[in-house]
Amino acid sequence: MLALVFSMLALAAPADPNPIVIKPEEAAKHVGETVIVRGTVTQIALTVNLTTHINFGGIYPNHVFTATVFKAKQTQFPGVRDYEGKVVEVQGLIHLYRNKPEIVLSERKQIRLAD
Repeated sequence: MLALVFSMLALAAPADPNPIVIKPEEAAKHVGETVIVRGTVTQIALTVNLTTHINFGGIYPNHVFTATVFKAKQTQFPGVRDYEGKVVEVQGLIHLYRNKPEIVLSERKQIRLAD
């Protein structure tokens, strides 16, 4: 049975190589989709557990979207705190966390300054 599950997963369609680009305000409409969110970073917050929240569309708790970097991945994102006030693109799977759309960043290639 387990082999069947793995073989079905192998046949699943790969993620879209060219995901759509959306605004942070549209992120809640795309939960469960892999997209690129493009917008101005309004706040970068570091929590007591060393999680970095890159907020768009307002300051916590009134932001519309966040990209999150957990403590274990911080070293992969040097200079990310310099993104505040800049137009940034974040790519990944959107899910809800505390009723806000979020992308968890695990690889450096998921975030970049927009052209």
